[in-house]
Amino acid sequence: MPDHTTNDVIHRFPFPRSPATRPPCAYARFRADEPVVRVAMPSGDIAYFATRYEDARFVLTDPRFSRSAELAGLKLGDIGIAEHLLLSNLANMDRPEHTRLRRLISSAFSDSRVARLRPKIEQATHEHLDRLAGHEPPVDLMEALCRHLPATVLLDYLGIPCTDRDRLLEWTGILSDLAGHSQEEVDATRDALHARLKSVIAARRNDPGDDVLTFLSHRCFEEHKINEFELEAFAMFLLIGGLHTVVYQLGLCVVALLGHPSQIAHLVARPEATDAALEELLRFTNAVESSLLRTTKEDVTIAGCPVPAGSTVLAAIPSANHDERHFRDPDALDLRRRPDPAHLTFGYGVHRCLGAPISRLMLRIILPALFRRFPSLRLAVPQDELRWKPDRLLTGYDTIPVTWATAAHTRRTTDHGCPSDPPQR
Repeated sequence: MPDHTTNDVIHRFPFPRSPATRPPCAYARFRADEPVVRVAMPSGDIAYFATRYEDARFVLTDPRFSRSAELAGLKLGDIGIAEHLLLSNLANMDRPEHTRLRRLISSAFSDSRVARLRPKIEQATHEHLDRLAGHEPPVDLMEALCRHLPATVLLDYLGIPCTDRDRLLEWTGILSDLAGHSQEEVDATRDALHARLKSVIAARRNDPGDDVLTFLSHRCFEEHKINEFELEAFAMFLLIGGLHTVVYQLGLCVVALLGHPSQIAHLVARPEATDAALEELLRFTNAVESSLLRTTKEDVTIAGCPVPAGSTVLAAIPSANHDERHFRDPDALDLRRRPDPAHLTFGYGVHRCLGAPISRLMLRIILPALFRRFPSLRLAVPQDELRWKPDRLLTGYDTIPVTWATAAHTRRTTDHGCPSDPPQR
């Protein structure tokens, strides 16, 4: 079928999902009939939206699509310091500055460094599962596990006190929301996050540990390879971009598996196949609604659609990961599928997600452990009654009520590490 240029119709973004584990229904129609559409963001800005896999990867990799905040028309000198920091981070840079900074900080997120976290993640997982087992079902799994366990692991990895967990989850949730908060609330939240991170960075400088902020502080204050502004900007980006992503992704994976019991059996029975199974889950369930925005440096054509210079362009990640041109039977969850490492859940190209290794490791450990400990785990309400977060760049469930046969596991409780709040029934 020939490609078509976009028409005058402007669609509202983000698109509704039902259920949240699945991409919006409109994407299949767009891929077939109009692979590049125009969308209205909640801010009122208009963007071009690329929905096919090859076109999405083109947007993510071609240097004519810029991540520069200034090219996007943002006058960084006219805004407050906290907003300036947020807009001036690694993700909002092009080469050569992006290359310089990424090379300096990437070793903090290497596979070998992340692999050393396995014992801590396993311990934290068992402690949270013990607490979950200590409650009578039904229990909200988002509150009891999905929200707190990944956040606890990630904050420890970054070097941020676990006592900050709940307020950081609240603050980063506000800053990743597309609607529902006044500009004054957003500005105040951004300033509060900046102030707290400055305090944590100072603490890590005086009391260094084996964590990311200690590593970056050393790069800044001892080696002078990055400056203090770059350090604070990157710290803000890590929290806002990373904290809720793995929280929501974990919830989406759990719900997807609960809807496919035979797939759970495959995941639990074959630990050697966990890596391939996880890649399929990441392809099938996407917590991100789209890529970060790009700005065209010059006139570009995407799938036959002319896109003028200075336009905003987004890659539809959930749509690309379900493109029937690239994935066979893409709407089926098949953990036996031969893994395709080129799914776009963590992006692609030079701006691919730095935190992908730690996200993968957490999911690789938590998901099998959950279903081994609770083999009879099931939703306590129909899936279409689950509440999820609309109007966000990140999609996830607000609550996941679950139940299980209480005799199906050994009930043990411990009281180690970061405390988890009592699950809400």
